[in-house]
Amino acid sequence: MTQSADLLVFQVGARVFASAVHDVVRIGAVKDVPPDELIEGTSLGATFARERGIVVADRAMGTETTLVVDQVLGVRAVPEAEIHPLPAFAAAVLRTAAVAGLVLLDDAPTLLVDLPTLVRETRASA
Repeated sequence: MTQSADLLVFQVGARVFASAVHDVVRIGAVKDVPPDELIEGTSLGATFARERGIVVADRAMGTETTLVVDQVLGVRAVPEAEIHPLPAFAAAVLRTAAVAGLVLLDDAPTLLVDLPTLVRETRASA
């Protein structure tokens, strides 16, 4: 039996990303969130619509933060064989440690994002 991982697929600007479902608390509308709890302008790029939010838990800090995205495209069960670590060269040239690897979605390589790391990096650079 093939092992699979559940990934949340979302869009920021024109790009599609994936992340582990276990990092997500809930999905919601950005208009319902106080501005100081929003994370925008991350290394993933700028949003177009600024309507949806992925609530991310930082278990170490015991906090929740809402990452602003354009769309949440759904949850996909992906065979673990389709999830790959980030190549060393790519890891060396990317300006973020939040990109954890690549996953093949419909035969297209998609960046796998560590959401808690993305939130921490964005807060630290603010």
